[in-house]
Amino acid sequence: MGGVRNFAIIGLGPRGGYALECFIVELAKQNCLTNIHISLFESTKNFGNGQVYDLVQNQSNWINITERILTLPGRPAINSETIKIDSFPSYHNWIDNDYDKLSPDAMDTYPPRSKVGEYLSERFQSLTRPLIKSKIATLHKMEVNVVTLLENNKIQISTADKVFNDYDEILLTIGHQITEKSQQIRDWEEYSKDNVNVSLFEHPYPTKNYLDHITLHSSSTIGIRGFGLAMIDVVRSIVNQFGYFEILDDRTQLTSYRLETDMSITLVPFSLDGLPPAPKPLNATVDRWFEPTDDAISKFEEQIDNVKVQAAADGPDFLIDAFAPIAADIYLKLANKIDSKHLSKESLINIIKCWLKDQSTDNTLCVPQNQPALKTMKMFVEMASGTGSISLDYCIGQVWRHCQPTIYKALSFSECSNKVIAELIDLDESTKRYSYGPPVSSIQQLIALEEVGILNLSMVKDPDIHLLKQGWQLKNATNSITASIMIDSVLDSPKFKAVLSPIVRRLLIDERIQTVHDDLGVETDDYGYLTSRIKDSKIPIALLGRLAKGTIIGVDAILECFGARPRQWAERASKKHKYYLESTV
Repeated sequence: MGGVRNFAIIGLGPRGGYALECFIVELAKQNCLTNIHISLFESTKNFGNGQVYDLVQNQSNWINITERILTLPGRPAINSETIKIDSFPSYHNWIDNDYDKLSPDAMDTYPPRSKVGEYLSERFQSLTRPLIKSKIATLHKMEVNVVTLLENNKIQISTADKVFNDYDEILLTIGHQITEKSQQIRDWEEYSKDNVNVSLFEHPYPTKNYLDHITLHSSSTIGIRGFGLAMIDVVRSIVNQFGYFEILDDRTQLTSYRLETDMSITLVPFSLDGLPPAPKPLNATVDRWFEPTDDAISKFEEQIDNVKVQAAADGPDFLIDAFAPIAADIYLKLANKIDSKHLSKESLINIIKCWLKDQSTDNTLCVPQNQPALKTMKMFVEMASGTGSISLDYCIGQVWRHCQPTIYKALSFSECSNKVIAELIDLDESTKRYSYGPPVSSIQQLIALEEVGILNLSMVKDPDIHLLKQGWQLKNATNSITASIMIDSVLDSPKFKAVLSPIVRRLLIDERIQTVHDDLGVETDDYGYLTSRIKDSKIPIALLGRLAKGTIIGVDAILECFGARPRQWAERASKKHKYYLESTV
Protein backbone atom coordinates (compact mmCIF):
# COMPACT_ATOMS: atom_id res chain seq x y z
CA MET A 1 0.00 0.00 0.00
CA GLY A 2 1.26 3.47 -0.89
CA GLY A 3 1.74 6.41 1.42
CA VAL A 4 -0.82 8.86 2.71
CA ARG A 5 -2.46 11.15 0.16
CA ASN A 6 -2.88 14.69 1.40
CA PHE A 7 -6.03 16.66 0.58
CA ALA A 8 -6.95 20.17 1.61
CA ILE A 9 -10.20 22.10 1.63
CA ILE A 10 -9.79 25.88 1.80
CA GLY A 11 -12.90 27.71 2.97
CA LEU A 12 -15.33 26.04 5.35
CA GLY A 13 -18.61 27.85 4.98
CA PRO A 14 -21.81 25.95 4.09
CA ARG A 15 -20.45 24.84 0.70
CA GLY A 16 -17.05 23.75 2.02
CA GLY A 17 -18.62 21.94 4.97
CA TYR A 18 -21.05 20.09 2.72
CA ALA A 19 -18.31 19.20 0.23
CA LEU A 20 -16.25 17.66 3.05
CA GLU A 21 -19.28 15.74 4.23
CA CYS A 22 -19.99 14.38 0.74
CA PHE A 23 -16.32 13.42 0.35
CA ILE A 24 -16.26 11.42 3.59
CA VAL A 25 -19.57 9.74 2.75
CA GLU A 26 -18.25 8.71 -0.69
CA LEU A 27 -14.92 7.47 0.68
CA ALA A 28 -16.75 5.36 3.26
CA LYS A 29 -19.21 4.07 0.66
CA GLN A 30 -16.32 2.87 -1.52
CA ASN A 31 -14.47 1.55 1.54
CA CYS A 32 -11.41 3.66 0.79
CA LEU A 33 -11.25 5.92 3.83
CA THR A 34 -7.63 4.91 4.39
CA ASN A 35 -4.21 6.36 3.60
CA ILE A 36 -5.71 9.84 3.47
CA HIS A 37 -5.37 13.06 5.42
CA ILE A 38 -7.51 16.16 4.92
CA SER A 39 -6.33 19.59 6.05
CA LEU A 40 -9.16 22.05 6.62
CA PHE A 41 -8.41 25.78 6.36
CA GLU A 42 -10.76 28.54 7.51
CA SER A 43 -9.68 32.06 8.42
CA THR A 44 -12.66 32.80 10.69
CA LYS A 45 -14.30 31.06 13.62
CA ASN A 46 -17.30 30.18 11.45
CA PHE A 47 -16.51 26.52 10.78
CA GLY A 48 -19.28 25.04 8.67
CA ASN A 49 -21.56 28.07 8.82
CA GLY A 50 -19.54 30.88 7.21
CA GLN A 51 -19.72 34.59 7.91
CA VAL A 52 -23.25 34.98 6.52
CA TYR A 53 -24.48 32.61 9.24
CA ASP A 54 -22.22 33.88 12.02
CA LEU A 55 -23.47 32.63 15.40
CA VAL A 56 -23.07 35.95 17.21
CA GLN A 57 -24.52 38.35 14.65
CA ASN A 58 -27.43 40.70 15.31
CA GLN A 59 -30.78 38.92 15.67
CA SER A 60 -32.26 41.48 13.27
CA ASN A 61 -30.46 39.74 10.38
CA TRP A 62 -33.03 37.29 9.04
CA ILE A 63 -32.63 34.53 6.48
CA ASN A 64 -34.26 35.40 3.18
CA ILE A 65 -35.99 32.14 2.33
CA THR A 66 -38.80 30.69 4.35
CA GLU A 67 -37.97 27.76 6.61
CA ARG A 68 -40.69 25.87 4.76
CA ILE A 69 -38.44 25.46 1.70
CA LEU A 70 -35.14 25.24 3.59
CA THR A 71 -34.94 21.54 2.76
CA LEU A 72 -31.34 20.85 3.73
CA PRO A 73 -31.04 17.04 3.61
CA GLY A 74 -29.82 15.02 6.54
CA ARG A 75 -26.46 13.23 6.58
CA PRO A 76 -26.51 9.44 6.66
CA ALA A 77 -24.55 7.51 9.25
CA ILE A 78 -20.98 6.76 8.14
CA ASN A 79 -19.86 3.21 8.88
CA SER A 80 -16.51 2.07 7.54
CA GLU A 81 -13.67 -0.09 8.75
CA THR A 82 -11.79 3.09 9.61
CA ILE A 83 -14.39 5.25 11.36
CA LYS A 84 -18.01 5.43 12.42
CA ILE A 85 -19.87 8.74 12.51
CA ASP A 86 -23.48 9.24 13.59
CA SER A 87 -26.08 10.55 11.18
CA PHE A 88 -27.22 14.17 11.37
CA PRO A 89 -30.82 15.31 10.85
CA SER A 90 -32.23 17.42 8.06
CA TYR A 91 -32.90 21.06 8.90
CA HIS A 92 -36.64 20.43 9.23
CA ASN A 93 -36.04 17.53 11.62
CA TRP A 94 -33.51 19.62 13.54
CA ILE A 95 -36.09 22.36 14.18
CA ASP A 96 -38.71 19.64 14.84
CA ASN A 97 -41.19 20.92 12.28
CA ASP A 98 -43.10 18.72 9.84
CA TYR A 99 -44.24 21.03 7.07
CA ASP A 100 -46.32 18.26 5.52
CA LYS A 101 -48.60 18.46 8.57
CA LEU A 102 -48.50 22.23 8.99
CA SER A 103 -51.50 24.20 7.71
CA PRO A 104 -50.72 25.93 4.40
CA ASP A 105 -52.37 29.03 5.87
CA ALA A 106 -49.74 29.23 8.65
CA MET A 107 -47.50 32.26 8.20
CA ASP A 108 -44.09 31.47 6.76
CA THR A 109 -41.18 31.93 9.16
CA TYR A 110 -37.86 33.67 8.48
CA PRO A 111 -35.63 33.12 11.53
CA PRO A 112 -32.37 34.94 12.34
CA ARG A 113 -29.43 33.82 10.21
CA SER A 114 -27.61 32.87 13.40
CA LYS A 115 -30.19 30.10 13.94
CA VAL A 116 -29.33 28.52 10.60
CA GLY A 117 -25.69 29.05 11.60
CA GLU A 118 -26.26 26.93 14.71
CA TYR A 119 -27.53 24.09 12.57
CA LEU A 120 -24.63 24.32 10.12
CA SER A 121 -22.05 24.60 12.91
CA GLU A 122 -23.43 21.64 14.85
CA ARG A 123 -23.53 19.58 11.67
CA PHE A 124 -19.91 20.43 10.86
CA GLN A 125 -18.68 19.73 14.39
CA SER A 126 -20.46 16.38 14.52
CA LEU A 127 -18.52 15.35 11.41
CA THR A 128 -15.09 16.81 12.09
CA ARG A 129 -14.68 15.87 15.75
CA PRO A 130 -14.41 12.11 15.02
CA LEU A 131 -12.33 12.83 11.90
CA ILE A 132 -9.84 14.87 13.92
CA LYS A 133 -9.81 12.30 16.73
CA SER A 134 -9.04 9.57 14.21
CA LYS A 135 -6.30 11.73 12.65
CA ILE A 136 -8.06 11.71 9.29
CA ALA A 137 -8.46 15.49 9.36
CA THR A 138 -6.75 18.55 10.84
CA LEU A 139 -8.41 21.93 11.35
CA HIS A 140 -6.40 25.12 10.75
CA LYS A 141 -7.78 28.53 11.67
CA MET A 142 -5.62 30.31 9.12
CA GLU A 143 -6.09 32.46 6.04
CA VAL A 144 -4.51 30.93 2.95
CA ASN A 145 -2.79 33.56 0.83
CA VAL A 146 -1.12 31.54 -1.91
CA VAL A 147 -1.68 28.18 -3.59
CA THR A 148 1.29 27.06 -5.70
CA LEU A 149 1.49 24.10 -8.08
CA LEU A 150 5.00 22.65 -7.81
CA GLU A 151 7.12 20.89 -10.45
CA ASN A 152 6.20 17.43 -9.16
CA ASN A 153 2.47 18.30 -9.45
CA LYS A 154 2.27 18.61 -5.69
CA ILE A 155 0.60 21.68 -4.21
CA GLN A 156 2.02 24.14 -1.70
CA ILE A 157 -0.25 26.15 0.59
CA SER A 158 1.08 29.35 2.16
CA THR A 159 -0.38 31.39 5.00
CA ALA A 160 1.07 34.52 6.62
CA ASP A 161 3.11 32.43 9.09
CA LYS A 162 3.51 28.97 7.65
CA VAL A 163 4.04 26.97 4.48
CA PHE A 164 2.38 23.57 4.00
CA ASN A 165 3.85 21.25 1.35
CA ASP A 166 3.07 18.02 -0.46
CA TYR A 167 -0.67 18.23 -1.05
CA ASP A 168 -1.94 15.93 -3.75
CA GLU A 169 -5.26 17.71 -4.27
CA ILE A 170 -7.05 20.74 -2.92
CA LEU A 171 -10.58 22.10 -3.10
CA LEU A 172 -11.23 25.85 -2.98
CA THR A 173 -14.62 26.85 -1.58
CA ILE A 174 -13.68 30.38 -0.57
CA GLY A 175 -17.02 32.03 -1.27
CA HIS A 176 -17.53 35.79 -1.27
CA GLN A 177 -14.27 37.71 -1.72
CA ILE A 178 -13.43 41.39 -1.41
CA THR A 179 -13.53 43.15 -4.77
CA GLU A 180 -12.24 46.43 -6.12
CA LYS A 181 -14.09 49.44 -4.73
CA SER A 182 -16.22 51.63 -6.94
CA GLN A 183 -14.98 55.13 -7.69
CA GLN A 184 -17.77 56.55 -5.55
CA ILE A 185 -16.71 54.53 -2.51
CA ARG A 186 -13.05 55.43 -3.05
CA ASP A 187 -14.01 59.11 -3.13
CA TRP A 188 -16.07 58.75 0.03
CA GLU A 189 -13.23 56.91 1.75
CA GLU A 190 -10.86 59.80 1.08
CA TYR A 191 -13.49 62.31 2.15
CA SER A 192 -14.22 60.55 5.47
CA LYS A 193 -10.52 60.15 6.32
CA ASP A 194 -10.05 63.91 6.28
CA ASN A 195 -13.31 64.83 8.01
CA VAL A 196 -13.80 64.15 11.73
CA ASN A 197 -17.48 65.12 11.46
CA VAL A 198 -18.49 62.11 9.38
CA SER A 199 -18.31 58.31 9.54
CA LEU A 200 -18.31 55.91 6.60
CA PHE A 201 -19.08 52.20 7.01
CA GLU A 202 -18.25 50.36 3.80
CA HIS A 203 -20.03 47.13 4.69
CA PRO A 204 -23.47 46.42 6.20
CA TYR A 205 -22.11 43.47 8.22
CA PRO A 206 -21.28 43.03 10.98
CA THR A 207 -23.83 45.53 12.24
CA LYS A 208 -21.92 46.06 15.51
CA ASN A 209 -19.35 48.11 13.57
CA TYR A 210 -21.78 51.01 13.42
CA LEU A 211 -24.16 50.12 16.27
CA ASP A 212 -21.29 50.41 18.75
CA HIS A 213 -19.72 53.45 17.10
CA ILE A 214 -19.57 56.67 19.08
CA THR A 215 -21.02 58.72 16.21
CA LEU A 216 -24.32 56.81 16.11
CA HIS A 217 -26.82 58.27 18.58
CA SER A 218 -30.54 58.94 18.93
CA SER A 219 -30.50 62.07 16.76
CA SER A 220 -28.23 60.84 13.94
CA THR A 221 -29.09 61.27 10.29
CA ILE A 222 -27.86 58.17 8.48
CA GLY A 223 -27.61 57.68 4.73
CA ILE A 224 -27.88 54.11 3.49
CA ARG A 225 -26.56 53.34 0.02
CA GLY A 226 -28.82 50.66 -1.40
CA PHE A 227 -32.52 49.82 -1.15
CA GLY A 228 -32.49 46.04 -0.90
CA LEU A 229 -32.26 43.21 1.60
CA ALA A 230 -29.07 44.35 3.35
CA MET A 231 -30.61 47.81 3.77
CA ILE A 232 -33.49 46.22 5.66
CA ASP A 233 -31.04 44.49 8.02
CA VAL A 234 -29.24 47.79 8.58
CA VAL A 235 -32.46 49.68 9.33
CA ARG A 236 -33.85 46.99 11.64
CA SER A 237 -30.60 46.66 13.59
CA ILE A 238 -30.49 50.42 14.25
CA VAL A 239 -34.12 51.00 15.25
CA ASN A 240 -34.18 47.91 17.49
CA GLN A 241 -31.88 49.87 19.81
CA PHE A 242 -34.52 52.52 20.43
CA GLY A 243 -37.86 50.72 20.31
CA TYR A 244 -39.73 47.64 19.13
CA PHE A 245 -42.17 46.51 16.45
CA GLU A 246 -45.68 45.33 17.30
CA ILE A 247 -47.79 43.26 14.87
CA LEU A 248 -51.35 44.61 14.67
CA ASP A 249 -52.84 42.20 12.12
CA ASP A 250 -51.63 38.62 11.64
CA ARG A 251 -53.29 38.34 8.24
CA THR A 252 -51.32 41.17 6.67
CA GLN A 253 -48.54 41.53 9.26
CA LEU A 254 -49.57 45.18 9.69
CA THR A 255 -47.00 46.59 12.10
CA SER A 256 -46.44 49.60 14.32
CA TYR A 257 -43.19 50.87 15.80
CA ARG A 258 -43.10 51.80 19.48
CA LEU A 259 -40.36 54.01 20.87
CA GLU A 260 -38.83 53.11 24.22
CA THR A 261 -36.62 56.18 24.40
CA ASP A 262 -36.54 59.72 23.07
CA MET A 263 -34.99 59.80 19.65
CA SER A 264 -35.08 61.77 16.42
CA ILE A 265 -32.98 59.46 14.29
CA THR A 266 -33.47 59.66 10.53
CA LEU A 267 -32.63 56.86 8.09
CA VAL A 268 -32.31 57.84 4.44
CA PRO A 269 -31.95 54.93 1.96
CA PHE A 270 -31.29 55.55 -1.73
CA SER A 271 -30.48 53.64 -4.90
CA LEU A 272 -30.18 54.27 -8.62
CA ASP A 273 -33.75 53.24 -9.44
CA GLY A 274 -35.40 53.82 -6.05
CA LEU A 275 -37.50 50.67 -6.42
CA PRO A 276 -38.32 48.71 -3.23
CA PRO A 277 -38.04 44.92 -3.00
CA ALA A 278 -41.29 42.97 -3.29
CA PRO A 279 -42.14 40.71 -0.34
CA LYS A 280 -42.55 36.99 -0.80
CA PRO A 281 -46.02 35.45 -0.32
CA LEU A 282 -47.19 35.35 3.27
CA ASN A 283 -47.77 31.60 3.46
CA ALA A 284 -47.87 28.37 1.47
CA THR A 285 -51.46 28.97 0.34
CA VAL A 286 -50.62 32.24 -1.40
CA ASP A 287 -47.30 30.90 -2.63
CA ARG A 288 -48.99 27.99 -4.40
CA TRP A 289 -50.93 30.44 -6.59
CA PHE A 290 -47.63 31.10 -8.39
CA GLU A 291 -46.28 27.54 -8.51
CA PRO A 292 -45.97 25.92 -11.96
CA THR A 293 -47.21 22.38 -12.44
CA ASP A 294 -44.72 19.51 -12.56
CA ASP A 295 -45.51 19.07 -16.26
CA ALA A 296 -44.81 22.76 -16.92
CA ILE A 297 -41.46 22.58 -15.13
CA SER A 298 -40.49 19.40 -16.99
CA LYS A 299 -41.28 21.00 -20.34
CA PHE A 300 -39.46 24.18 -19.29
CA GLU A 301 -36.33 22.23 -18.34
CA GLU A 302 -36.43 20.28 -21.59
CA GLN A 303 -36.57 23.54 -23.55
CA ILE A 304 -33.70 25.37 -21.83
CA ASP A 305 -31.46 22.38 -21.04
CA ASN A 306 -30.84 21.72 -24.71
CA VAL A 307 -27.22 21.80 -25.85
CA LYS A 308 -28.08 22.86 -29.41
CA VAL A 309 -30.41 25.62 -28.22
CA GLN A 310 -27.81 26.91 -25.76
CA ALA A 311 -24.99 26.86 -28.31
CA ALA A 312 -27.08 28.69 -30.92
CA ALA A 313 -28.42 31.32 -28.51
CA ASP A 314 -27.49 34.92 -29.25
CA GLY A 315 -29.13 36.24 -26.08
CA PRO A 316 -31.49 35.23 -23.27
CA ASP A 317 -34.55 35.02 -25.55
CA PHE A 318 -34.60 31.21 -25.46
CA LEU A 319 -35.07 31.35 -21.68
CA ILE A 320 -37.64 34.16 -21.84
CA ASP A 321 -39.58 32.36 -24.59
CA ALA A 322 -39.73 29.16 -22.51
CA PHE A 323 -40.74 31.00 -19.33
CA ALA A 324 -43.37 33.44 -20.61
CA PRO A 325 -46.15 30.88 -21.34
CA ILE A 326 -45.80 29.47 -17.81
CA ALA A 327 -46.22 32.88 -16.22
CA ALA A 328 -49.11 33.73 -18.58
CA ASP A 329 -51.02 30.56 -17.66
CA ILE A 330 -50.58 31.22 -13.96
CA TYR A 331 -51.59 34.88 -14.21
CA LEU A 332 -54.74 34.04 -16.17
CA LYS A 333 -55.77 31.53 -13.47
CA LEU A 334 -55.33 33.97 -10.57
CA ALA A 335 -58.67 34.74 -8.96
CA ASN A 336 -57.63 38.19 -7.74
CA LYS A 337 -55.61 40.06 -10.33
CA ILE A 338 -55.52 43.31 -12.23
CA ASP A 339 -58.14 42.84 -14.95
CA SER A 340 -56.80 41.14 -18.10
CA LYS A 341 -60.06 39.87 -19.64
CA HIS A 342 -59.47 41.81 -22.81
CA LEU A 343 -56.11 40.10 -23.36
CA SER A 344 -55.53 36.81 -25.12
CA LYS A 345 -52.89 34.43 -23.80
CA GLU A 346 -50.67 35.32 -26.76
CA SER A 347 -50.95 39.04 -25.96
CA LEU A 348 -50.11 38.38 -22.32
CA ILE A 349 -47.07 36.30 -23.32
CA ASN A 350 -45.80 39.20 -25.41
CA ILE A 351 -46.24 41.62 -22.49
CA ILE A 352 -44.31 39.25 -20.20
CA LYS A 353 -41.48 38.97 -22.72
CA CYS A 354 -41.30 42.76 -23.09
CA TRP A 355 -41.30 43.24 -19.31
CA LEU A 356 -38.46 40.76 -18.79
CA LYS A 357 -36.39 42.56 -21.41
CA ASP A 358 -37.19 46.04 -20.05
CA GLN A 359 -38.95 46.35 -16.69
CA SER A 360 -39.38 50.10 -17.14
CA THR A 361 -41.91 49.45 -19.93
CA ASP A 362 -45.26 50.95 -18.88
CA ASN A 363 -48.23 48.61 -18.78
CA THR A 364 -51.54 48.89 -16.94
CA LEU A 365 -51.08 45.36 -15.57
CA CYS A 366 -47.83 46.29 -13.79
CA VAL A 367 -47.02 48.48 -10.81
CA PRO A 368 -45.89 51.91 -12.10
CA GLN A 369 -42.19 52.47 -11.47
CA ASN A 370 -42.60 56.23 -11.18
CA GLN A 371 -44.98 56.20 -8.21
CA PRO A 372 -43.78 56.81 -4.62
CA ALA A 373 -41.89 53.89 -3.04
CA LEU A 374 -44.27 53.85 -0.05
CA LYS A 375 -47.31 53.35 -2.29
CA THR A 376 -45.55 50.52 -4.12
CA MET A 377 -44.62 48.79 -0.86
CA LYS A 378 -48.23 48.93 0.35
CA MET A 379 -49.47 47.48 -2.93
CA PHE A 380 -46.93 44.67 -2.77
CA VAL A 381 -47.94 43.84 0.81
CA GLU A 382 -51.55 43.41 -0.29
CA MET A 383 -50.47 41.12 -3.12
CA ALA A 384 -48.17 39.05 -0.91
CA SER A 385 -50.84 38.61 1.77
CA GLY A 386 -53.58 37.79 -0.75
CA THR A 387 -55.70 40.78 0.16
CA GLY A 388 -55.25 42.91 -2.96
CA SER A 389 -55.23 42.61 -6.74
CA ILE A 390 -52.03 41.00 -8.02
CA SER A 391 -50.06 42.83 -10.69
CA LEU A 392 -48.44 41.04 -13.60
CA ASP A 393 -44.92 42.07 -12.56
CA TYR A 394 -45.42 40.64 -9.07
CA CYS A 395 -46.74 37.40 -10.58
CA ILE A 396 -43.80 37.16 -12.99
CA GLY A 397 -41.32 37.58 -10.13
CA GLN A 398 -42.89 34.88 -7.98
CA VAL A 399 -43.20 32.40 -10.86
CA TRP A 400 -39.58 33.12 -11.76
CA ARG A 401 -38.60 32.25 -8.17
CA HIS A 402 -40.28 28.86 -8.52
CA CYS A 403 -38.45 28.31 -11.82
CA GLN A 404 -35.04 29.40 -10.51
CA PRO A 405 -33.86 25.95 -9.31
CA THR A 406 -34.50 24.62 -12.81
CA ILE A 407 -32.83 27.64 -14.40
CA TYR A 408 -29.74 27.28 -12.19
CA LYS A 409 -29.52 23.55 -12.82
CA ALA A 410 -29.94 23.82 -16.59
CA LEU A 411 -27.83 26.92 -17.27
CA SER A 412 -24.89 26.58 -14.91
CA PHE A 413 -21.99 25.25 -17.03
CA SER A 414 -24.15 25.50 -20.13
CA GLU A 415 -23.06 25.64 -23.78
CA CYS A 416 -23.99 29.31 -24.01
CA SER A 417 -21.35 31.81 -25.10
CA ASN A 418 -19.76 34.18 -22.60
CA LYS A 419 -21.91 37.00 -23.95
CA VAL A 420 -25.10 35.03 -23.42
CA ILE A 421 -24.05 33.80 -19.98
CA ALA A 422 -23.48 37.39 -18.91
CA GLU A 423 -26.90 38.38 -20.27
CA LEU A 424 -28.57 35.43 -18.50
CA ILE A 425 -26.97 36.52 -15.23
CA ASP A 426 -28.18 40.09 -15.79
CA LEU A 427 -31.69 38.82 -16.50
CA ASP A 428 -31.77 36.76 -13.31
CA GLU A 429 -30.37 39.68 -11.32
CA SER A 430 -33.09 41.95 -12.72
CA THR A 431 -35.80 39.67 -11.26
CA LYS A 432 -34.30 39.48 -7.77
CA ARG A 433 -36.22 42.52 -6.54
CA TYR A 434 -39.18 40.11 -6.70
CA SER A 435 -37.76 36.59 -6.56
CA TYR A 436 -35.32 37.26 -3.69
CA GLY A 437 -37.67 39.60 -1.85
CA PRO A 438 -37.96 39.79 1.95
CA PRO A 439 -40.83 38.50 4.11
CA VAL A 440 -44.00 40.58 4.31
CA SER A 441 -43.17 41.59 7.89
CA SER A 442 -39.94 43.29 6.75
CA ILE A 443 -41.79 45.55 4.33
CA GLN A 444 -44.47 46.27 6.95
CA GLN A 445 -41.69 47.33 9.32
CA LEU A 446 -40.35 49.79 6.74
CA ILE A 447 -43.86 51.18 6.26
CA ALA A 448 -44.27 51.59 10.03
CA LEU A 449 -40.95 53.44 10.29
CA GLU A 450 -41.90 55.76 7.45
CA GLU A 451 -45.20 56.57 9.14
CA VAL A 452 -43.48 57.69 12.37
CA GLY A 453 -40.93 59.75 10.45
CA ILE A 454 -37.84 57.62 11.11
CA LEU A 455 -37.47 56.26 7.58
CA ASN A 456 -37.22 59.07 5.06
CA LEU A 457 -37.95 57.95 1.50
CA SER A 458 -37.76 61.36 -0.14
CA MET A 459 -34.26 60.68 -1.52
CA VAL A 460 -34.77 57.06 -2.48
CA LYS A 461 -34.28 57.52 -6.23
CA ASP A 462 -30.77 58.53 -7.35
CA PRO A 463 -30.24 61.79 -5.45
CA ASP A 464 -27.43 64.20 -6.21
CA ILE A 465 -24.72 63.74 -3.58
CA HIS A 466 -22.45 66.55 -2.43
CA LEU A 467 -19.65 66.13 0.12
CA LEU A 468 -19.93 68.93 2.68
CA LYS A 469 -18.06 69.53 5.89
CA GLN A 470 -21.17 68.46 7.83
CA GLY A 471 -21.70 65.26 5.84
CA TRP A 472 -23.20 63.77 2.69
CA GLN A 473 -25.79 66.13 1.27
CA LEU A 474 -28.48 64.16 -0.57
CA LYS A 475 -30.41 66.43 -2.87
CA ASN A 476 -33.18 66.30 -5.46
CA ALA A 477 -35.40 68.87 -7.13
CA THR A 478 -37.53 69.50 -4.05
CA ASN A 479 -35.52 68.63 -0.95
CA SER A 480 -32.12 68.04 0.62
CA ILE A 481 -30.88 66.09 3.66
CA THR A 482 -27.36 65.95 5.11
CA ALA A 483 -26.21 62.71 6.71
CA SER A 484 -23.19 62.57 9.02
CA ILE A 485 -23.10 58.76 8.80
CA MET A 486 -23.10 56.73 5.58
CA ILE A 487 -23.54 52.95 5.43
CA ASP A 488 -22.95 51.12 2.16
CA SER A 489 -25.41 48.22 1.97
CA VAL A 490 -24.69 47.35 -1.68
CA LEU A 491 -23.01 43.94 -1.83
CA ASP A 492 -20.29 43.15 -4.38
CA SER A 493 -21.25 41.41 -7.59
CA PRO A 494 -19.29 38.26 -8.56
CA LYS A 495 -16.94 39.76 -11.15
CA PHE A 496 -13.92 37.48 -11.14
CA LYS A 497 -11.29 39.91 -12.39
CA ALA A 498 -12.34 42.47 -9.77
CA VAL A 499 -11.58 40.10 -6.89
CA LEU A 500 -8.67 41.33 -4.77
CA SER A 501 -7.87 38.33 -2.53
CA PRO A 502 -4.27 37.07 -2.96
CA ILE A 503 -5.28 33.46 -3.49
CA VAL A 504 -7.46 34.41 -6.47
CA ARG A 505 -4.95 36.81 -7.97
CA ARG A 506 -2.34 34.03 -7.88
CA LEU A 507 -4.63 31.77 -9.89
CA LEU A 508 -4.66 34.44 -12.58
CA ILE A 509 -0.89 34.75 -12.94
CA ASP A 510 0.53 31.32 -12.04
CA GLU A 511 2.30 30.08 -15.20
CA ARG A 512 2.16 26.43 -14.16
CA ILE A 513 -1.56 26.49 -13.49
CA GLN A 514 -2.41 28.48 -16.66
CA THR A 515 -6.09 28.57 -15.78
CA VAL A 516 -8.71 29.34 -18.38
CA HIS A 517 -10.53 32.39 -17.08
CA ASP A 518 -12.35 35.56 -18.08
CA ASP A 519 -14.66 38.15 -16.54
CA LEU A 520 -17.12 35.39 -15.64
CA GLY A 521 -14.71 33.29 -13.61
CA VAL A 522 -12.33 30.34 -13.75
CA GLU A 523 -13.26 27.51 -16.08
CA THR A 524 -13.70 24.07 -14.49
CA ASP A 525 -14.77 20.65 -15.71
CA ASP A 526 -18.05 18.99 -14.70
CA TYR A 527 -16.52 17.93 -11.40
CA GLY A 528 -15.11 21.31 -10.39
CA TYR A 529 -11.45 20.75 -11.36
CA LEU A 530 -9.68 23.72 -12.94
CA THR A 531 -9.24 23.62 -16.70
CA SER A 532 -5.70 24.27 -17.92
CA ARG A 533 -4.60 26.17 -21.02
CA ILE A 534 -1.81 23.62 -21.36
CA LYS A 535 -2.86 20.68 -23.55
CA ASP A 536 -3.38 17.38 -21.71
CA SER A 537 -2.45 19.03 -18.42
CA LYS A 538 -4.49 18.02 -15.36
CA ILE A 539 -4.62 20.50 -12.48
CA PRO A 540 -5.20 18.83 -9.08
CA ILE A 541 -7.13 21.87 -7.86
CA ALA A 542 -10.93 22.08 -7.76
CA LEU A 543 -13.02 25.20 -7.28
CA LEU A 544 -16.66 25.36 -6.23
CA GLY A 545 -18.73 28.49 -5.83
CA ARG A 546 -19.17 31.96 -7.28
CA LEU A 547 -15.64 32.21 -8.70
CA ALA A 548 -16.17 29.21 -11.00
CA LYS A 549 -17.34 30.25 -14.44
CA GLY A 550 -21.02 29.45 -14.87
CA THR A 551 -21.78 28.85 -11.20
CA ILE A 552 -22.37 32.54 -10.59
CA ILE A 553 -25.90 31.82 -11.77
CA GLY A 554 -27.65 31.33 -8.41
CA VAL A 555 -24.48 30.35 -6.60
CA ASP A 556 -25.00 32.21 -3.33
CA ALA A 557 -28.28 30.58 -2.34
CA ILE A 558 -27.79 28.18 0.59
CA LEU A 559 -29.77 25.48 -1.22
CA GLU A 560 -27.20 25.70 -4.01
CA CYS A 561 -24.41 25.22 -1.44
CA PHE A 562 -26.08 21.87 -0.70
CA GLY A 563 -26.60 21.15 -4.39
CA ALA A 564 -25.20 18.80 -7.00
CA ARG A 565 -21.75 20.38 -7.53
CA PRO A 566 -20.22 19.43 -4.15
CA ARG A 567 -21.58 15.89 -4.59
CA GLN A 568 -20.14 15.61 -8.10
CA TRP A 569 -16.73 16.78 -6.90
CA ALA A 570 -16.82 14.33 -3.97
CA GLU A 571 -17.69 11.40 -6.22
CA ARG A 572 -14.81 12.14 -8.58
CA ALA A 573 -12.27 12.91 -5.81
CA SER A 574 -13.13 9.70 -3.94
CA LYS A 575 -12.84 7.60 -7.12
CA LYS A 576 -9.42 9.10 -7.79
CA HIS A 577 -8.35 8.18 -4.26
CA LYS A 578 -9.70 4.66 -4.66
CA TYR A 579 -7.76 4.29 -7.91
CA TYR A 580 -4.63 5.45 -6.08
CA LEU A 581 -5.11 2.84 -3.37
CA GLU A 582 -5.70 0.06 -5.87
CA SER A 583 -2.73 1.06 -8.04
CA THR A 584 -0.29 1.07 -5.12
CA VAL A 585 -1.20 -2.28 -3.61
